[in-house]
Formats: sequence, structure tokens, C-alpha cells
Amino acid sequence: MSDSFVAVAACDTIPDGKFIKVRVAGRALVLAHVAGRYYAVEDQCSHEDYPLSFGCLDGDRIKCSLHGSRFSLETGAPLEEPADRPIRVFPVKVMDGWVWIDPST
Repeated sequence: MSDSFVAVAACDTIPDGKFIKVRVAGRALVLAHVAGRYYAVEDQCSHEDYPLSFGCLDGDRIKCSLHGSRFSLETGAPLEEPADRPIRVFPVKVMDGWVWIDPST
């Protein structure tokens, strides 16, 4: 495993269909668990300076609660207006029952 990956949470602490907010290397991130996969995205809507962790999951998308924009957890692409710019996504690995994120990207 690359030295840039950081263990952030035990897998069993994030139920399927839920997310947690984590801070890694000074960055606020959302770590989501959806259908057995884990995703890490920046905790900021690209439309407004507003935390996505105030929103909710909608399948494999995260919804901003301020204006309703939805973003793909896999690609960061905006899927619904008013957002028109992607959010950052971060590589995630699961090893030894822990979720690891690479914040260097």
C-alpha cells in the first residue's frame, strides 16, 4: 500500500447507506459506505461554500442540502443543478478491516 494512504475508520463503524465526516491531512472529507463500497469526497459543495456533510446520500450520490445539487460519489461529477463543477474525489482502499484514504491527490 502506498505511503500516502491513511487509515481513517474501521469498516464496521460506517453502516451501509451512511457516511461520516473525517479530517485527513487538514482536509474535511465525507467518507461514505454504499452497497459494500467506500467513497471519499471533499466536504464542500462546488456551487456554494457549504458542507456536503450537512446533506444526505441518495444511492451512490451525495446531495447538498443548501440548493439540492447531487454529485456522483465515484467521479465527483455534478448530476443536478445548480452545481456545474465537480467535487474532488479521493482514492479509497479497504485493508484489514479499515478504510484508508489517499489525501494527496
